[in-house]
Amino acid sequence: MLFHQHSLELMTSMDFDTANMNSNFNKILYLIYAKSPLQKKKLAKYLSKQDERFFVDAEEFATNYLNYLIDENISLEYVVDAYLKMCTDMLKSQIKFMKTGCYPVELSKDAFETVYSNETEMKSYMIGLALSQFLWESHFKIYNTFESYLQKSKEHIHSYLEIGPGHGLFLNKAINYLGVNTSITVVDVSPISTNITKSIIKYFHPDRDNIIFYNMDMLEIDLAYQYDFIMMGEVIEHVNSPEKLLNKLNNLLVPNGRAFISTCVNCPAIDHVYHFHTVDEIRNMFSKCGFAIEEEQILPVEDLCMQEIKEKKITINYCAILKRGD
Repeated sequence: MLFHQHSLELMTSMDFDTANMNSNFNKILYLIYAKSPLQKKKLAKYLSKQDERFFVDAEEFATNYLNYLIDENISLEYVVDAYLKMCTDMLKSQIKFMKTGCYPVELSKDAFETVYSNETEMKSYMIGLALSQFLWESHFKIYNTFESYLQKSKEHIHSYLEIGPGHGLFLNKAINYLGVNTSITVVDVSPISTNITKSIIKYFHPDRDNIIFYNMDMLEIDLAYQYDFIMMGEVIEHVNSPEKLLNKLNNLLVPNGRAFISTCVNCPAIDHVYHFHTVDEIRNMFSKCGFAIEEEQILPVEDLCMQEIKEKKITINYCAILKRGD
């Protein structure tokens, strides 16, 4: 309870005492607030609504993640700068989108050249994105939805495929729940992301040596197996032909298997190329590719009515548990 009380004080007064600074989560917040008044305002509003459980989980995440980064010789200042750079890049992309109606990148091959194969850019992007799992409400809810499904379904998952692990946190969470005999396959087009994910798994699960990694385009790889569970977080907006990818996933899913897929609507970014204009466009694509939605979360990034969100083209983050359609 002590941590929660101090965190609530932090959110209302923005003052950090010695006890507050013993919290790794608060160390991250302190540096963000010191560097960005805009982020300070946004985060204070979001975090003031969270309950005790959130702050316990956030502290556990911050402690574990910062320890991993220290092991990788990555400083807290680099982590915060990476997060703020990502926020700035997204703001710039959003401003351009509101003026032109277009995403800043048109072709996935261009995103590969400028981001996925660029070690400086991709490393910063993935570390910043990792912080967003707790600092952005929609990302935190997606993370929780994924974890909740794993908790209730882990006994039925004997084979697991993850496409585009990015920062590796979802894969790390899956390994925490899945049995040691569960076969795990990981595919990522980015060599930098692949290496980051490998390093995270090596750090948190040094004895887990039965994970197969492929640094390849998912559309070009030939996997011989079907999987009980397929995880693909924030990938289909990064490719020019998401239908091809979804059709391949449907074929890789066992008849009673499930897929967890997240994506976004009106969400310009430095590496987003496919523009979903509405949630219905996502749903229709799923249906066209042979999936049925079992559960879904629709998560606008602004606290406005849905009509206003649609009119202003506010970003909506989205995730769903999918099964094969009838």
